[in-house]
Amino acid sequence: MKNKDEKNTMTESPDVIIGEVLPDEKADGKKKQLVPRKSDNVAFGSFITKSNDLIQRTKYSLPRNEQKILFMMLSKIDQRHDMDASKYYTISFDDFAKLTGVNALDSGYANYLRKTIENLENRMFWVPLGNDQYKTMSWVNRGSIVDMKKKTISMRFNPDIWKDIAQLTSNYTSYSIEYLLMMQSTYSMRVYEIILSYDNGNRDYSYNNGLIFEPVTEEVLQKFPNKREELKGFKYKRFDMEEFKGMLSMPTRDEINRSKGKSRDSSAQKFSRDKPLTEKYKVFSDFEKNVLAMVKSEINEMTDLWFDYEPVRRRGVRKYEFLYIFIKYKNREEMKSVRAFHQEHKGADTEVSRKPRKRRSSVSKEALEQYNQPLKEAILTTTYRLARNELAVKAQYQTYEKKLTPEERNIFIDIFTYTSKILTNTKKRDQAEETLEALNRIIKDNNGLKTWALGMSVKYKAMLERAKERKSAQYYRTVVYNDIIENSAAIIADGTKRAALLDGDRTDLFKFDWSQFDE
Repeated sequence: MKNKDEKNTMTESPDVIIGEVLPDEKADGKKKQLVPRKSDNVAFGSFITKSNDLIQRTKYSLPRNEQKILFMMLSKIDQRHDMDASKYYTISFDDFAKLTGVNALDSGYANYLRKTIENLENRMFWVPLGNDQYKTMSWVNRGSIVDMKKKTISMRFNPDIWKDIAQLTSNYTSYSIEYLLMMQSTYSMRVYEIILSYDNGNRDYSYNNGLIFEPVTEEVLQKFPNKREELKGFKYKRFDMEEFKGMLSMPTRDEINRSKGKSRDSSAQKFSRDKPLTEKYKVFSDFEKNVLAMVKSEINEMTDLWFDYEPVRRRGVRKYEFLYIFIKYKNREEMKSVRAFHQEHKGADTEVSRKPRKRRSSVSKEALEQYNQPLKEAILTTTYRLARNELAVKAQYQTYEKKLTPEERNIFIDIFTYTSKILTNTKKRDQAEETLEALNRIIKDNNGLKTWALGMSVKYKAMLERAKERKSAQYYRTVVYNDIIENSAAIIADGTKRAALLDGDRTDLFKFDWSQFDE
């Protein structure tokens, strides 16, 4: 990692050994004995380099796969020699497939590739100009080239951002792309680069201004007595909570309207990826559950940093106003586990031979044993029927299906169908990816989707009983989507109760009370 105007890139590198100076003959002998570390990762440049202004002053949220493609393109810029802002940068179909987790042999691959590139061309980020004004800019220019014969994708960056991504000599941050490509959360990628842009490495300017990460002091440790021992040796920076959320998403609609000189517009985006995090997660517990928890897990497991955080409020105020972020660079021994993780999860061979089709009347035992494993990203490019079957497996539906009445089974089928159609809707890719992330959080937190599905069925039955008439499918899909994203504790609690009754062979909870029609 190289930050600011740092000239020495070798500080604290796990791959650098400082020792005795050897004569040339001995040095050559040592070199021959060294076995270079094998890398089976996607072919890419070593580092991404951005100006600190581009990292710190912009507001945006990219879907995970578009973020990874952008990172890969950025890593191909030669900081010393690339001077032409109109230059095309190219990646192969195979690299694209590894980045996005899509099988290149899948029938829907070409359409997904086209849609992803088209979306990235249209993505905007926001740059504050002051005085309640924002400037919109694109990452890449239109006119990307998809060569079906050579199986390559070529893209050009927006010339307006060229000065922030190439020929940088000061006030910039460089970081390894290898750490980011394994991440499943777009927020983890964004937070990682934000952290590095505010860190000066090992340099000490003998002053503390709150603008960069500083060594944890006794005064800071007193604020967090429960973490006194584990925070020793860390550095910290205090962020304003709302400003930090703002860095991870687009501006609020009011901010955008003020920037355009418009009056307040009460209309909101339909789906929540387009909503800023300041509106989406107003309560810290929701922000922690849906963003920070995953960020902490992925940065600690996949990168060269130890990461922790603590929210802080003022005395007499209930709302958390500040977020303390703590970081510490891993030593050589700790980096071994990071290398092992990346080696274990390297991209697999995507070529498969044809296998005879087998018609199965029921879900296999092996599939049922995978109910607590996360949904794979390939589910986004499959048919909704296959996705529905996968959801039923994660919910262990087959284990209690026979205990349900026909009306109850219809409710479960509706829930699985609505959810699968959200996941496989290629026209609303952002919403599908966000739903997948939320479902995987539910699977991780609740050991599968069983309690969630049971809880949703309780809610749906009550909702249908209250309704005077059945509403549109779009209405129920929206209800399912909102409940998935919210990951309500009430839904899980209802599901836990229902599961206990089913496991005890109690089937009366959902039975309709026909006595109300008795004379």
